[in-house]
Amino acid sequence: MLTLALSTLFRGAFPSQQVVSSAHTLANLRGAYGYLSGKKAGINGTFKAGELAVGCPTRRAGVFHGLMHLRASLLTLGLLGALHAAQAEPMTPLLKPAEANQLRTRLWHTPAGHARLHLLLQLADDQVARHDEQETPLDSAANYGQEALALSTRLADPISRIRSLYVLGQLPGTSGAADTTGRALLRQGLTLSQQARSLALEATGWFYLANSYPRTTAGLPRKLADYARAAALFAQAKRPLEHAYVLKTMADMHLLQGHSGQAEQELLHVLALYRAAGHRELHYTYDLLRGATRQVGNYQAALRYSLVAVESAQATGDTTLLDYLYSNVASIYNELQQPTQALTYYKQALQHARQRQVPAGIVNTSAAISRILLGQHRPAQALRFLQTSAGAYQDASPGGYLRGLVECYVAIGQYGSAERSLRPLLARAAQPGVSDMEQMLAHLAAGRFYLAAGRYAEARPHLQQALGLCQSAGFLLQAASLHQLLFRADSAQGRFPAAIAHLQQYKRLNDSVFNAARNQQLASLQIQYDTRQKEQNIALLTKQSLLQQARLHQREQQRNALLVGAGLLLLLLGLGYNRYRLKQRSNHLLRAQQAEIERHSQDLARLLTEQRELLTEKEWMLREIHHRVKNNLQVIGSLLHTQADYSAEPATLAALEQSQHRVQAMALLHQHLYQADRVGWVPLPTYVQELATHLLDAFDVAGRVRLHLDLAPLALPVATATPLGLALNELLINALKHAFAPGQAGTLTLTSQQSTHNTYLLSVADDGRGLPPDFDPSHAHTLGLTLVTGLSRQLDGEFALLPNPAGRGTVARLRFSLPGQVAAEVSSAAG
Repeated sequence: MLTLALSTLFRGAFPSQQVVSSAHTLANLRGAYGYLSGKKAGINGTFKAGELAVGCPTRRAGVFHGLMHLRASLLTLGLLGALHAAQAEPMTPLLKPAEANQLRTRLWHTPAGHARLHLLLQLADDQVARHDEQETPLDSAANYGQEALALSTRLADPISRIRSLYVLGQLPGTSGAADTTGRALLRQGLTLSQQARSLALEATGWFYLANSYPRTTAGLPRKLADYARAAALFAQAKRPLEHAYVLKTMADMHLLQGHSGQAEQELLHVLALYRAAGHRELHYTYDLLRGATRQVGNYQAALRYSLVAVESAQATGDTTLLDYLYSNVASIYNELQQPTQALTYYKQALQHARQRQVPAGIVNTSAAISRILLGQHRPAQALRFLQTSAGAYQDASPGGYLRGLVECYVAIGQYGSAERSLRPLLARAAQPGVSDMEQMLAHLAAGRFYLAAGRYAEARPHLQQALGLCQSAGFLLQAASLHQLLFRADSAQGRFPAAIAHLQQYKRLNDSVFNAARNQQLASLQIQYDTRQKEQNIALLTKQSLLQQARLHQREQQRNALLVGAGLLLLLLGLGYNRYRLKQRSNHLLRAQQAEIERHSQDLARLLTEQRELLTEKEWMLREIHHRVKNNLQVIGSLLHTQADYSAEPATLAALEQSQHRVQAMALLHQHLYQADRVGWVPLPTYVQELATHLLDAFDVAGRVRLHLDLAPLALPVATATPLGLALNELLINALKHAFAPGQAGTLTLTSQQSTHNTYLLSVADDGRGLPPDFDPSHAHTLGLTLVTGLSRQLDGEFALLPNPAGRGTVARLRFSLPGQVAAEVSSAAG
C-alpha cells in the first residue's frame, strides 16, 4: 500500500523530468507486500485431540505496487485508504458475530476448568485477529489472555499456557507499547514449546517473534531469520498451508529488499504448495507475483498476474478484495500508458467499494480517477469529479481527499484554494498518533505545492522533514526522489553547493536501487531464454519426423475444407437472400396491417365521440320530457283543484282531492327524475320527505302530526319509483285520514331498509287509533287499498296492514323486489 502511494507521489513531483527508468525496480520500500500499513499477522487455531496443534497465520494480501511509469503521475495517493480497507485471507476465519456472542454466553456460565480455558483462548485469538483485520480495541483480548494464563498455570496445562503467552506477546506491539515486553513473552512461550517438543507451536512462536521486529533496513534481516526458522519447522511438522504462508511472507520481505528474482521463485514455490494442498484462494499469491514482476519493469507479466488474481477471487467467491484487485489492474494499465483501460478498471473498483460501503475506498479510488483526468489535461473535470464522488465520504480518508484537492487546484492554477486545502492536511499530520507515512505524505504534498508556486524557501523544510522520515524507514528510492526535489529548490535559490550535494545523493541512491534489480531482471530473462531454446530444439526434432506426412495430410484437408467452405458459402448466400425476401414481404404486410389498424382506430374514435354526443343529447331530452310531464301533471292538478271548487257533492269532492294528491305524487316524482344527477333515478329519502310534507300540509295536520323518517339512502329507477310513489301516497293518505281522531296529535313514522341483496321493505306506521277489531284487509274494497295491492304485485312484492308492534296504531308494510342487475345499481345510484 505504502509503495503505491510513495511511487505515485514522487513521480508526480516531476511531470516533465525523468526520475528513473521505468524498466527498473522499486526496492527497499516499507509497508508493501504482505501486511497492510505495517500490521502484524496473527496465528489462530485450536488443538486436536492427541496432537499439539496450532492455528495458522492470518494471511495477508500482497499489497506491493511496483514502479510507476514516468508519465503516470495520475495514479491515486488516496488508494492508501482503499488498501487499508482490503482485508487478507484468514487461514482460520474470524468468528461470526453470532458465534462470538454464543461463545461469550457459554463463557459466562462455564466454571473454571479446561472448558473455560478453551473458550478464553478461542475468544482471545479471535480478538487479536479481529484487531489485526478491523482495528478493533484489544481490551477484551488482554482480559481473556490474562485469565487464560492464570487458569492454565493453575491447571498445569502447558499447551494452553504457551498459547496464552503467544496471545499476550502480540498485544504490546499491536497496541503501540514497547516491543521488548511482547518479545519477552513470546520467547518464554518459545522455550516452553521446545520443552513440549511441539514443532507447530515452536514454528508459531518464531513467526510471531519475526512479526514483532520493524520492517526497516535494520529490522529486515532479523525478521527473515526468524521467518526462515518458522518455515523450516512448519515443513518438518507437515503443515503445508502454514509453510506456504510463511514462505509468502518471506517473499514479501525480499521484495522490500529489492530481491525480486528471489521473491518470484519463492512465490512460485508457494503456488506449488498451495495447489498440492488443494488450496483454491490463490489470488493473494498472484497479487504478490504481480508486485515482483512489476518491480523489475515486466509490466506484461504483472498485468497477467493481476488479471489472474481477479479471476481467482471471482472463482472462489472471495469478492471482499475485488476493489483492491481492480485498482491493481488499473494502475498497471496506467503505467502502460493506457488511461482508457485504467479508467475502466478504476470505475469497477469504485463500484465495488460503494457496494461494500467502504468510504475510504470510495475516496481514494475517486482520487485516483481524478489524477488520470489531470494527466489528460482535464483539471476542472478532475476537481468536479473528486468533489462529487468523494466529498460526502472525505472524513473516512481526509488525507487522501485533501491531497487530491491540492493537486487539482495546483493544476488549475488556483494556488490560494490549494493552500487552504493544504493547511488542514498539515494540521492533521501534526496531531499525535498520526503514522510516519501520513506525515511524510503530507510534507511531500506541501513541498510539491510550494515548488509549483515558486516559494522555494517554504518548500525546503517540508521536503527535509519528508526526507528524514524516508531515511529512518529505509525508503531508498523515495529518498532519492526527495534529494532531487531538494536539488530543484536549492538550485532555484542559488544554493549551488547544497544543490550539488543533493544531486549526488540522488544519483548514488538511484543507482544503488536499480543496478541490482536490472541484474536480476537480466538473469531472469537469460534463464527464460535458455529454457525456451531447449523447448524449441525438442519441438523441432519432433516436428521434423512428422513434417512430410503432416504436409500431405494438410493439403488434403485444405482441399476438402475449400470445397466444404464453398458449399457452405453458397448455402449461406441462398439462406441470406431467402431471409431478405421474407423480411421484405413481412415488412410490407406489417405496414399494410398497421395502416388498417390506424384506419380502424380513427373510425372507432369517431364512433365513440358520436356515441358520447348522442348519450348527452339523450340525457337532455329525457330531462326535458320529465320536466314537461311534471308541468302537465301540475296543470292536471290545477284543473282538478278548480273542478273541486265547483263541486258541491262530498263524494265527488273527496274523489277529486284524492286524484289531485295522486297527480301531485306523480308530479313530484317527475320533478326528481329531471333534477337528479343521474337521469332516470329517484333519490328515495328526498322524494318521500317532500311527498309526506305535501300531504301533511294538504290535510292541514302539520301542527299536530309529527313526521319521523328513517330511510335508507337508496336511489330507485323510474320503473320502480313510479308504482312505489303511488303506493306510498295511498298509504300516507289512508294514515292521515283514519289514524288520528279530529284534533288528536300523533307521530307518523316512515322507514325503509334492505332485507336481502335485492329485497327492500317500506313501512308507514302511526301511533293513532289502530285497526277496528273486525277489520280484515283482504275483504276491504276501498280504492286506496286496492291500488296498493295492485301496485305491490307490479313491484313483485307483498303488502300487509298490521297492528303496530310498538303497542298503538297501525303499520303498513310493503315488501318489494328488484331484478338482480337493477339491485346491483341501486346502491351506486344512491351514492
